[in-house]
Amino acid sequence: MAKIIKGKKKARKNAWEGKKLALLSVYYKEGIVDFALALKRLGYTIVSSGGTAKHLKENGVMGVIDVARITGLKPILDHRVVTLHPKIHGGILAKNTVYHTKERKKYGIPRFGIICVDLYPVLEAIAAPKPTIESVMEKTDIGGPTMIRGAAKNHDHGIVVICDPADRQRVIAELENSGEVSEKLRLELAYKVFNLMARYDAAISKFLAKEMGLGVEAIFLSEVRKLAYAENKCQNPAHHFAVDDDDPLALHKFKVDAGDPSYTALADANGILEIMCTLAESFRRFDPHIVPFIAIAGKHGNPCGAAIDWSDPKEAIEKALLGDKVAVLGGEVITNFPITDELGQVLYAPASHIDIGRPKWGLDLVVAPEFSDTTIKLLGQKEKRRLLSNPNLNSPKLPKTEWIWKPVRGGFLRQRQYPFILTPDSVKEWIGAPLTNDDFATLLIAWAICWKASSNTVALANDNMLIGLGCGQQDRIACVRLCLERANRAGHDTHGSFFASDGFFPFARSQAPDINELIKLTRELVQAADNAHAQLKPSQPNPRQAMRILAKAGSDISRLDIREGTELLIDAGCLGGVVPADGQKLPEVQELFKQAGLSVAFVAPEFRGFAKH
Repeated sequence: MAKIIKGKKKARKNAWEGKKLALLSVYYKEGIVDFALALKRLGYTIVSSGGTAKHLKENGVMGVIDVARITGLKPILDHRVVTLHPKIHGGILAKNTVYHTKERKKYGIPRFGIICVDLYPVLEAIAAPKPTIESVMEKTDIGGPTMIRGAAKNHDHGIVVICDPADRQRVIAELENSGEVSEKLRLELAYKVFNLMARYDAAISKFLAKEMGLGVEAIFLSEVRKLAYAENKCQNPAHHFAVDDDDPLALHKFKVDAGDPSYTALADANGILEIMCTLAESFRRFDPHIVPFIAIAGKHGNPCGAAIDWSDPKEAIEKALLGDKVAVLGGEVITNFPITDELGQVLYAPASHIDIGRPKWGLDLVVAPEFSDTTIKLLGQKEKRRLLSNPNLNSPKLPKTEWIWKPVRGGFLRQRQYPFILTPDSVKEWIGAPLTNDDFATLLIAWAICWKASSNTVALANDNMLIGLGCGQQDRIACVRLCLERANRAGHDTHGSFFASDGFFPFARSQAPDINELIKLTRELVQAADNAHAQLKPSQPNPRQAMRILAKAGSDISRLDIREGTELLIDAGCLGGVVPADGQKLPEVQELFKQAGLSVAFVAPEFRGFAKH
């Protein structure tokens, strides 16, 4: 009897030699029958595990060999051990060398050419409403990862590994064309295995860490493109990487219609894209039936112009560009409407009735849902401007990602996405008369810009456009002063405007100025004016000298101007604004605005608008 068993074992040693073997073991059965039949037509013998083998046989795939026939061992330990056997992994890991071939034949180990395996759905188990360690561990695959890792490791010795159903037809196509799978495709398939396993293991690691009260994250990035240059050219090279995300407005999903994006171009585009989505969402919640035409101009990551129009996109573009016609030179523009031939000309050069002190706007980047061919030729090919398009900008929406990350030295900071959108219903308290729809629309512009610009910030909007922005300042008064100065320099009238402040005003009123100092300053200014008049010769006017005298007078006045930000805004003629309801002096601030007749929205303090720290 012993001799008969020995004889059978000897016959089995060579039963698989010389055959083209493909090992198929999948959890998701869709498409596997067609793949197996295609392999059969190409001369492959199919080897499969219990569940997959049964499915193939029941659907007309003949001659399927069960793994147990090769190992001589049926599944054990509640099906936990099926393929973990030297005759399986030896056939996956054996190299095409004389020694490996001799040893493989010695032990009756077959040679597998194709490994097609997917993994137990552990990600689904983790995403379940109430996952447990037991439920996740039961769906944690061992045999599958071991097989595909081994096959990937041995790809340079002819092993083809498939872990993604989308690659099955690619493999069939190459086999039909040349009888073998190219080294290039085998390398790509091996890469996909290790990439999959890294994500698979990271998900399990994160889940177990959470069960222990620990925080563990893994961020996987894939290079999209090499960028034209870095923030500063001495920092080259620069690259654009992307995460796996279904966000339709992710930057790597924009089409490059012209130009070669740089680090700064994409960074600045991301800044104005965030404002665009915030502003569009605020209007969508204000009136879900209509979102206006929106145009935003930015520079170095902060807005220098923004405007809306309910009927004319050209009006929105021109107002956005005129927000600060000096700052917009070399800046970027984003719209939620396609750029036609006419609008492309508006972005190229101002109309004849608009004087900006130069013949062209000189934009660096334009982002829109779509560009006409003429615009691409005009701005892209002729002007060498960067043009990025994405049709989803027709209806821009906020990202669905829960967390935002910021790199810091030695690591990252993490916080949740900012949730607040200003609507009439989201205001904690109103001071003054209710706003009309038009005035509230203008207030929304100031709010969205202010809340997304670099803190500390104060923004000013009038007639549906941004007219001033004081951002990145160390104190609230400096924010207001800079905002008003930029509005005045750009030639805007601040009377009738609406402000937004991303932080509270610490004081309502300033202390009374020293009257003696004011009298002294007035006398000095009068004397300086007399001296200047004597110095300036009417026959030979010197504008620069006049400007220096004027600047000195302005500096002296600014030194004695101790008004608080609230007072500066009131004196500038603002009709209202929005500000967090916070600070020890809040009742005094509210009373001051009330006495001045302003309509001011106070939002809950947890919704202050600090950004870009």
